[in-house]
Amino acid sequence: MTVPNISIGIMVCTCERPVMLEACLTSLVGQMTSDTWSLEICVVENDSEPRSKAVVDQIAASAPFPVHYRLEPRRGIPFARNRTVREALERGYDWIALIDDDEIAEPGWLQAHMAALHRYAAQVSYGFVDEHFEVLPPAWSKLSPMTPEPEGKSLTRASTCNVVFSRALIDPANSGLTFNPVFMGGYEDLDFFERAHEAGHLIISAPQAVVRTTFPASRTTPDRILQSAYAGAAARAQASYLRHGSARTLLRFGFSAVRRLVSGSASAGAGLILKPFLTQQGTNLYYKGRMRLARGLGSLSGLMHRPSTYYDTVDGT
Repeated sequence: MTVPNISIGIMVCTCERPVMLEACLTSLVGQMTSDTWSLEICVVENDSEPRSKAVVDQIAASAPFPVHYRLEPRRGIPFARNRTVREALERGYDWIALIDDDEIAEPGWLQAHMAALHRYAAQVSYGFVDEHFEVLPPAWSKLSPMTPEPEGKSLTRASTCNVVFSRALIDPANSGLTFNPVFMGGYEDLDFFERAHEAGHLIISAPQAVVRTTFPASRTTPDRILQSAYAGAAARAQASYLRHGSARTLLRFGFSAVRRLVSGSASAGAGLILKPFLTQQGTNLYYKGRMRLARGLGSLSGLMHRPSTYYDTVDGT
C-alpha cells in the first residue's frame, strides 16, 4: 500500500540578519525527515530589497529539498507573517512550521513536532526554546530562560518562534486566520494562536521539539528591556480592546496604568536618591520604577491605538 505524502512547509521570516539566518537554515536542511513527508522551506525577507537572498540561494544549492525565497517589502512583522500564510496556502502545505531566523533547530526538531501532533491529535504543536544570553540581563529585569511545559499539555496560545500547525487554521474554508496588522510592535503571533484556541483548535506542548537561541547583548541593555516592557503592555491593551471593547479595556488597563505611573515615579525617584549611598540597591529600585513607568505608559499607548516601535530596531546580525 502506498502511504500518501504529508506536505510540510517550514517558514522563516527574516530581516537584516543574514548571519543568523544562515545558521538557522543550515539547521533546517539538516533535519531528520520521513519518507512520507514532502518537505520545503520558504524564507520571507521583510525588507525593501533582497539583502539575504544570496544566503538563501547558497543554502538552496545543496539542500536535500526545495528552499524558496520571497521578498515582502512592506515593513512590519504582521506583513511578513501573512506572506508566509499566503505562500503556505498557494503551495498546498498540510502542515506549516514556523521558526525565527535567530534560532537553531535541533536535528530531531521537526520529527518531535509531528510525533506530538499525531500522538495527541492536535492541530498546533508548540515546542521548547532553549534560551541563552550573550550578556546576563540585570537582576531587576527578571528576564530568565523559558522553562518547558509537560508534553501534551493543552495550551491557550503559542508563538511563532517554534510551532507547527495545521493548514486548517489558515484555510479560508476553515478558520481562515491571518495575523492582525494592528500588532506592529509584537503580539501578532500570540493573538493568532489565541484566536485559534478560541476557534476550537487544540494546541499542545511539545518540549522535545527544541530550538536554541542566544539573546544578543543589545537586547539586554536597560533601554531595550524598558522598550520591550513598553511594547508588551501596549500590545496587551490593544488585544483587549479588539476582543472586549473600549469600556472593559479602559476599566482593566486605565486604572492599572495610572497606578503604575504613580508607583513607578515614586520608586524611580527614591532609587535616584539612594544610588549615591547604596549603589546596587538604589540602581535596582530605580530601574524597577522605570519598568513600572514603561508598562504604565505602554498601556496608555495601547489604549490610544499607538503601536510600539520596538521592532524598528533589529538586534543581531
